[in-house]
Parts: sequence; C-alpha cells; structure tokens
Amino acid sequence: MTVRGTWKMNGPVSEKQAEIFVHIPDTGAQTRQAIYEIDTAYGTVRKTINQYAHENNEWVSLGAYRFNGKTPQVSLTNWNNIGTADNDLAWDAAAFVPGDYDLPDGPPVDLKLPDPNSTNPNPDQVNQVPRQLVTRPHGSSTRSALSSANKPESVCGPVQDGRQVCWGPALSKYPRGAESGPSPRYAGDWCDDYALVARATRFTECENRVVPAYLRVDGQTRATATFRFQREVELDGVNSFTEHLTVKPLSIPLDFARIEFGIYKHLCENPCRPVEADPSVWHGEPAWGPGDTHEASITSSYLWDSSVAGKTYKFKPDVQINAILDPSDGSINVHTVGYQWSLDKPTDLDQIRCDTVVTAAGGCVFVNYAPTYTFNAARYPQAAVHAWLLQRNAPNHPGLRSADTPLYYLPGGKSDEDDRNRDVICDEAGWAAANGDPNAMNSSTDRPNCDEFAFNATYNSGGLAASSGGLNPVYSGSECVQTYAAKVDGVIHLYNIGGYASLWTEVCGRSSISGQQNSGSMSQFGGFIRNMRLTDKDAYWLDTGLSGQCTDGIRSIKCTMTAN
Repeated sequence: MTVRGTWKMNGPVSEKQAEIFVHIPDTGAQTRQAIYEIDTAYGTVRKTINQYAHENNEWVSLGAYRFNGKTPQVSLTNWNNIGTADNDLAWDAAAFVPGDYDLPDGPPVDLKLPDPNSTNPNPDQVNQVPRQLVTRPHGSSTRSALSSANKPESVCGPVQDGRQVCWGPALSKYPRGAESGPSPRYAGDWCDDYALVARATRFTECENRVVPAYLRVDGQTRATATFRFQREVELDGVNSFTEHLTVKPLSIPLDFARIEFGIYKHLCENPCRPVEADPSVWHGEPAWGPGDTHEASITSSYLWDSSVAGKTYKFKPDVQINAILDPSDGSINVHTVGYQWSLDKPTDLDQIRCDTVVTAAGGCVFVNYAPTYTFNAARYPQAAVHAWLLQRNAPNHPGLRSADTPLYYLPGGKSDEDDRNRDVICDEAGWAAANGDPNAMNSSTDRPNCDEFAFNATYNSGGLAASSGGLNPVYSGSECVQTYAAKVDGVIHLYNIGGYASLWTEVCGRSSISGQQNSGSMSQFGGFIRNMRLTDKDAYWLDTGLSGQCTDGIRSIKCTMTAN
C-alpha cells in the first residue's frame, strides 16, 4: 500500500547547488512524520517534516544541497516509522532554487579522529572538581526559601548607654592588609585558597567568609574587628554528616578587650537531628584579645533517620554562632549577639538531599552540584567525537558546562513502555548498517551501531515527547544531525550523511559508529549513577575528553581531533 511521489527537474542546475522547498497544503496534511528523500551528489539525505505544524499553505525548506552534475530530485512516500493509517499525508508542489549556498564540494562535516588507544585507563568518575556553580535538578525551584527571604544588613545586640555591638554582613573581599594565615585544621586543600565563595562537590561543601564585628557608639561605628570563618560540611556517613567550623581573627583593634565565641545551636529539618559538640572539644581557645590571630575550630555532626525505605528528604543544615564582645573602655560589661550562617549571603550549594532509594542503607549528596561524566576519548574516540560535535554546534549544547546546559537524568531512558526514546531517534530498521562503514569497526565481530545524543536516558533526548517532559522532542532521527564513522587511508573520520550541510538548528544527533566503541564509552555510567546517587531529573555534565583544531566555513566544519 506504499505510494511514492517524486519531483525531479529536467536537468542539472548550473550553480551545482540548490535549496529545496516543499509546499504543505491546508488539506490532507496531518502526519507529523513526512520523510522526504533528497538525492544529492554525495548520497541520499532524509529530512522529516511535521506537516501538521505547517498545514496552512506554507512553503517549508528541506535545506540546501550540492548536486554538481546530478539532476536534483526529491521523493516522498506514505510510509513512515510510526504510521498507523490514522493520519493523511499530502503531496503538493516542490521548488528547486539554484544559487550559491556556501556548500563545500566535499563533506560539510569532516572530523579526523585520533587512533584509539585500547589500553588507556578509564577516567576517575568519583573525584569531582569543586565548583561554585549552582545547578539544580530539572524542574526544581530557582531558589530556596532561605535564599529568597529578606536579610538584615547586620545582626546587633541591645543598645546600652548608647553603645551597641553588631555582626555582619559578610564582606565581598578581604580587608586591605589581611592575610589568609595557616591552613585550617579540617578543611580540604581546594578550600584552603580562602576565596570568598561557596563551593561544593557531590559530597563536600565549603565556604569562606570574612565577617566584621562593629562597635557602635550613638549609632556611629567606633571600631571594627574582622574574622575569617570557614565552614565545611562533609557527607561522610550513611545516615550522618559532619560540620567543621574554623575561626581566625584578621584584626582585633584595642577598642575590644576580649571577644569569645560559642556554638550552642544547630538547625536541621526533621528527620534530621543536630548533635551539639561540647565546648570543651574546641581545638584552640575560641577567645581573642587585640592583636591575637590564632585559629580555633570545632566539629559538630548531624544524624538523620534512614530507617524507612524508599524515602527522600532535603536538609539545609544551619549554625548560629554566638559571641561575647567586651569593649575595652569598661562602660559596657558584656554584649552577646548571634550570627546565623544561613541569614547572611546564603547559597543553595549547601542544600542536602538524603535518600533510602538509591541504596537501602541510605546516603546523601549536595543536590545542587552537578557531577561530570567523562568519556575515555582516547579509547573510544568515535562516541566521544559525536557528542563533541553536538555540544559544540547544536543550539542546545547538550551537557556542556561552559554553556550552562546540563543533561537531566531520566532513569530507564523512556517515558513509558510505548514511548522509548532510542526507538524514536534510531527508528529505521538497519539504519546504522545501511549508513555505516564496516572498515571503521574495532574488530571482526564489531558492527555499526546507532549512537544517539543527547543520551536516551535524559530529558534532553530528542526521542522524549514533550508530554512526558522532553526538552527537545522530534518525531524521527532524520530530524537530527546525521553522521557516520568511516575509515579513509587508515584514518577514522566522522562525516555527515549525504550532502546535507547543517545550519545547526537541529537539537539532536544520531551517528552510525562502532558498536563496541558506543557501548564502551558508557561502560562506567552505571557506576557513575550509583556513586553520584543520581535520581530522576538530576543534572549532570558530559566531558567528551576531546579537543579539536578546526576550520569553520559558513556551512562546514573540518577538524583534527585530539584526546585530552
């Protein structure tokens, strides 16, 4: 029952290039997957058009192609990959517009790959780089309730005899002449540069602050003492986590006789319970006079109830730091004032998610830190270069950290049993074999495989319908950037399929590459999911492990790739 219609010119075009348009009428154009086939000088290109979206008598471009001496033609059949005989497909006019479209006389995509190194060790997917970037799971609120609340400029004690002591807010930079001093007792190396930012990995969050204490007389600041605070929270247990707080004075003027710290209050949402440390466990006395700059630190802990299976909780642990500040003039005996961490320049990096879902025993992560999955590009360059091409050139830059466009994890890679993402992108039976190069395989048992990017196990996948939360839905893999790996003169290249030169409006890609390279590149991903405790909609990045020395044309890209 297949019907095929072909539009063909009566001879070649003198310019050797032409853009093809098809007209979609307002009657009978219901299909969302009309697959047009264009015969170019470099092979057949398939382009999918959603006729239903253009059913108001519209001309739609199928793209520009190089035909050279070949007579341009385009065909359309009533067969597609999801057809159920419920929607009509329409044939109408086609137009061929000759011209110079800056198409190279050769492959528009030509990426030269390095030789694979089968012994290259796999990247360490556990040790993640600390970052200050807040990257929330897909669909989560933009800021926490604490972050969006109005904050006072400072926290002040009572006024006595016209005198008052106030804390904060934290300074944006160190005071002139202040030195960082020796390393805190408990902090990790990456936080010891004392940059005044919050940073995190999936399991550690650390922030340095410089907080001033002001002595005010009749409303005017008379003297200022400054302290460097370093607060580090480590998710170092199944049902517990630990806070290390280090305090170092940067300056205490003579106007203060003594400043003494105490921590008697931690806060955490139910079922999290702070375990207060005894004041005797301070390392270094938490009291200072003018000119004294020794460090003092204390460790506290939190426990949460992990006894109930299948539960997920969010905690934002907090600490209130109390201080007794005695002015030196003796007119005020004691002023006590508290500094609460979350109420001064709060960050969402310290948002903790604990669960008994990923593992029954439980565990926690800093949920707004997105970890990075790194390809072994030296061992599996074919899969890496396909993702690299899409990250660099596609408008949505899937998983590219520098573009702030994370991948969002979708367990199972499907919305339901009848809507599998991979089946949408790799939708044509034998597509990989028909478009691949057997000479580009790893071994005699290797076969061409359809590689989808963004991954099918993400909400970024082109195969995930919008109704299921898909961010980049398409109806067929022929709507994506289509490439294949080929071996030429002993070197593997990634080429575009046919003569299509992308304008880089596609939001997905499919490529016919080595099946062994495709599966090998993701061999560590299961462990990455478990170790990073990824759950539905969690954000993560992809590091392809490749860099390219490239020459870009208006409609072409040619690169020599190197494994990092």
